[in-house]
Amino acid sequence: MKRAKFFLQHWLRMVRKRTHRNILSRKKHKKPRFRNQISAKGMTVIAPKVLSLSLKHHKVFVYFKNALERLCSEAARSSKKIKINFRETEVLSPDACATLVATIDTIRTLYPNLKFSIIRPKNKPNDYRIQNRMKYDVDAVFCHIGLYKLLGFNYTSHSSKKNVVCWHYIRGDEADGSITKPLKDELENMGISTSGLYRTWIEGISNAVEHAYDIRIPTKRSFPLKRWWMLLAVLNDEMSIFVCDLGHGIPNTLEYTQDEHFLAKLWKEVLRLTTKPTNDCLYIKAAAAIKESRTELDYRGKGSTDIKSLIKENKGSTLFIHSNKGTYTFSHNGNERCYENQLSINGTIIQWNIPLNKA
Repeated sequence: MKRAKFFLQHWLRMVRKRTHRNILSRKKHKKPRFRNQISAKGMTVIAPKVLSLSLKHHKVFVYFKNALERLCSEAARSSKKIKINFRETEVLSPDACATLVATIDTIRTLYPNLKFSIIRPKNKPNDYRIQNRMKYDVDAVFCHIGLYKLLGFNYTSHSSKKNVVCWHYIRGDEADGSITKPLKDELENMGISTSGLYRTWIEGISNAVEHAYDIRIPTKRSFPLKRWWMLLAVLNDEMSIFVCDLGHGIPNTLEYTQDEHFLAKLWKEVLRLTTKPTNDCLYIKAAAAIKESRTELDYRGKGSTDIKSLIKENKGSTLFIHSNKGTYTFSHNGNERCYENQLSINGTIIQWNIPLNKA
């Protein structure tokens, strides 16, 4: 009797473990349930609670981005209106914000006659304990950087919070330093040295202009805009810079911009591989180790090493690069991390976080 009871308990434990594994597997691989709605009058895409490219929220954000692009294409063909519902959105990270602005800017260029309607995010609650956990006032940030204006709405916000008004947004189609000069001047007015910063972000912009939309690279995608987008903020004694493009992505451009023998050297010495990598994140890591760019312009010099050199020179700073499915990070102390996401952002975002007292 005791033996039968023991086997029964053992069998129940095994069933519980197997069931738990199955639940976790389904959660990991299932598609996020977007309640996108299609009616005779229009289409609705509902934004998730968290807009972020962090590992935890990357998949959900990219599904939302892809759904927005797909429904806008369908709406343009059927002359329907698109409604974007941000009602449930409570958390906004700058990397996702830059990607969303770039996506909407591109959609507006593709479908200039497409009509939009907006459901704005909820007002922040009166409970200060909850407010403190909400890093950004999403609606105020959208107003401040002009996301609503891209959609044809002149919504305004009277928020004077530092984490709202600190953000500055610009865009361009050329690697022209005059476009970013107002940001450079503003930083200098704050007493922030821009000697290394200016060259760094111009390098990021130049790479976007020169490589991201290269016509030599085969692709099924179309690029109605060959544009870069930039966000910059100074908050809590730290400066954050984001340069975004929606081009081919580093994993697709690297082999077209570098010599075959040099690439073999990168695979061997940087990645410790005998053949070319299969993961996007490893392509990004290799690109970040390139010592010379293929351009001969005097003011540019060292390609991707300039992107990392700013991090090496400033204690406590960190570099993040998202490109297609890959993510790569590099810290001042030399620590590197790279990992693969499930979905591609179809572009590249380079982010620098630099403590101001060290910049």
